[in-house]
Amino acid sequence: MFDYFYNNNIRKTVVAFGSLFNNIHVEHTDPDGGNNLRIRVPITYASQEKFIQRYLNPSSITDGTRIENQLPRMSYIMANISPDPSRRRNRFSATAGKAASGENCVDSGKFVYNEIPVNLTFNLYIYTRHTDDTMQIVEQIMPYFVPDHIIELDMNEVNTNVQIPIVMATNNLSERFDGDFANRRINISSFSFVAKSYIFGKIVTTTTINTAGITLDFKNEYQ
Repeated sequence: MFDYFYNNNIRKTVVAFGSLFNNIHVEHTDPDGGNNLRIRVPITYASQEKFIQRYLNPSSITDGTRIENQLPRMSYIMANISPDPSRRRNRFSATAGKAASGENCVDSGKFVYNEIPVNLTFNLYIYTRHTDDTMQIVEQIMPYFVPDHIIELDMNEVNTNVQIPIVMATNNLSERFDGDFANRRINISSFSFVAKSYIFGKIVTTTTINTAGITLDFKNEYQ
C-alpha cells in the first residue's frame, strides 16, 4: 500500500520561496559625497532563535580567531504544513502525461492521481542594525504581494508549470535593545507567508491505446 516515492514537492516549494528574496539589496550613503555602497542581503534557512544566538555569540574557528555575523541578513523557515480542504478535488480523478514523443506514439504513458492541496506557512525574518536598512528591505518585498505572488513549479514529470500562490499573512517590526551596552543592537522584522502548494502521489506507468477498431452494423431491422 505505502510504496516508496518522492516527488520533492515540499522541497521545491521551500527552495522556490527562499529564492524570491535572494536579490534584495540595501544602499548606504557615503557622508563624504562618494559613491553609495550597495550591499546584497544574504538569506539562509534558519529559525529566528538560532540566528540571534549566532549573532550575539560570535563563532570560533580557532582559539584565536572569532567571526561575527554581519548585518543586514535574512532567514526563513517553514513553520507549518496543513491540508486545505477548500481546494480539494475528486481524489480518484487522474492527470495523464504525454504518451507521444514528437509525432510518434509510444507504448506507455504516465499518470498520477489528483493532488492533495496543502498550505505551507513560512516565517521570514529580517535582521538589520540600521532602521533605514529595514525600511529599504520592506519596500522591496511588500509591493509584490497584492494580495499574492504566483510562482510556477514543475512538481513532477506529469504536472508541470503548476501555479503556487504565495500570500503575505502578517508582519511585525520590532527592535531588540535588551542587554548591556556591550551587546550589539539588532532590528528584527518578521513576515508570515502562506504558500498554497500541492503534494502529488506516486507516478504510475501504464500502457497506451495506439489503435482502435470499430465495427458498424448497418442491417435494416425492418426488413
